[in-house]
Amino acid sequence: MVKLDYKLAFIVPFRDRYEHLNIYVPHYKRIFPDADIYIIHQLGTEPFNRGKLLNVGFLFAKEKADAYDLSDIDMLAVEGQVDYSAPDAVTHLASAVSQYDYTLPYPTYFSGHVLLNAEHMESVNGFYNDYLGYGCEDDCFYRSFVERELPVHRRHGVYESLDHERPVDTDPKIKELFKRNWELSSKPRDFSNGLSTCQYKIHSVEVNDNYTMVNVYI
Repeated sequence: MVKLDYKLAFIVPFRDRYEHLNIYVPHYKRIFPDADIYIIHQLGTEPFNRGKLLNVGFLFAKEKADAYDLSDIDMLAVEGQVDYSAPDAVTHLASAVSQYDYTLPYPTYFSGHVLLNAEHMESVNGFYNDYLGYGCEDDCFYRSFVERELPVHRRHGVYESLDHERPVDTDPKIKELFKRNWELSSKPRDFSNGLSTCQYKIHSVEVNDNYTMVNVYI
């Protein structure tokens, strides 16, 4: 169990992965009993949009915490091997993950778990909203701080990955979206697109004992 000197909120993009949800929530509530967990559940049939869901989650939780872990539901922190002290700058935590043999898959990898406060998130207008399907929203987010010459930190953090499929490997439509995302990510960030233009509709909010699920159309 970890006691923090600030209020932490986990923001977790989600769709259909209830098996992981049932592992993720008790794992993090055991380690961080005072933290809040917000599961941002994308409804409808549109392609999954991780970056936009993180924007929605941040806007929902903005006044409810001091810092936020932008988190993947299939990545579990190893207690005692991750530093969750309050971030001075946007901070990548998931630098040693089992699915990547406990090393970075590439030098600017910036996904899995990112710790920041509201000032950091708003300094780049959050995530670009239009990365659909799979991939590149995290790379764009990293470059947003670089392009604005803002500090980016990385801590050594060990995480275990839950088994999961990569739809980009099997779904032709997702492969096409990834190709489009890759091309988009090669361009400079359009900072007018982000938190300030994030359009969504909250269908319902379910407050459970250990987490809050925000059901949203985006």
